Amino acid sequence: MLIVVLATIAALPMFVFENPNSPGAATEAAAAAAPERAPEQVVIELVVDASVVDASVEDASVEVSSVEVSSVEDASVEVSSVVDEPVAPVVAESPPATTLPEADPVENEAMRREELRFEAEALALAAEIAEAEFSARQALVAFLEAKQAEVDRQAERARLRAEEEDRRAEAIATPGPTTTIPAETVPAEVGPTAEQWEALRFCEATGNYGAVSPTGNYRGAYQFSRVTWDWVAGMYHDQLVGLDPAEMAPAVQDAMAQALYDLRGRGQWPVCGRYLP
Repeated sequence: MLIVVLATIAALPMFVFENPNSPGAATEAAAAAAPERAPEQVVIELVVDASVVDASVEDASVEVSSVEVSSVEDASVEVSSVVDEPVAPVVAESPPATTLPEADPVENEAMRREELRFEAEALALAAEIAEAEFSARQALVAFLEAKQAEVDRQAERARLRAEEEDRRAEAIATPGPTTTIPAETVPAEVGPTAEQWEALRFCEATGNYGAVSPTGNYRGAYQFSRVTWDWVAGMYHDQLVGLDPAEMAPAVQDAMAQALYDLRGRGQWPVCGRYLP
């Protein structure tokens, strides 16, 4: 009996320090003789409230209800977790309302006056710009009207000149009495235009204020006889009585012709009066 115990004690270090992977080892033989066990699966089941799915794991309260371990190397664990209570969502606190200081009435009044001043200046500037644009537009319209009037005047001059030249050519080609205007005619209320007077001067004396007829009886641009000149001058311009019409200034001759027209109309120019109204 004592011998068996000693032998067992003597063999104990061999089992303790034996390399289990070495061939013929007792532990290897024992492991080979043991039936092979299938690996066991660890199942963990979590039950979480859906209202707090987005909450972090750190904020969840989980209780492990049961854990079963069959061995040290191959453990079969079953975990049931239950959320004790839902986690309330975190609501950010709103910052405290900022209380603005009350506006100074004096400062408000100053700002209002400044705004009114700016508004008045803007309105004045707009009115000035509008007035300048209106003046420029009016000046342009006046310029265009004057330009058109000059074009019309030149066209009328050309027409009257051409008419007089045709009359002269016809008078030369056709001998006989010339059609004349009655001496007593009524003057038009408006009176002749500058172009019509020009046509008459061209007809009477080709526009020459110093012209004298071949007989010497008719003188100046309007071919006044001395008798007619003195008669009109005695009524309106006494200082011109007895003077030679051909020696008078164009303005004086024009004034005398206008006075004669106002008295007797265009009939005082029997042939060339056709160009007057």
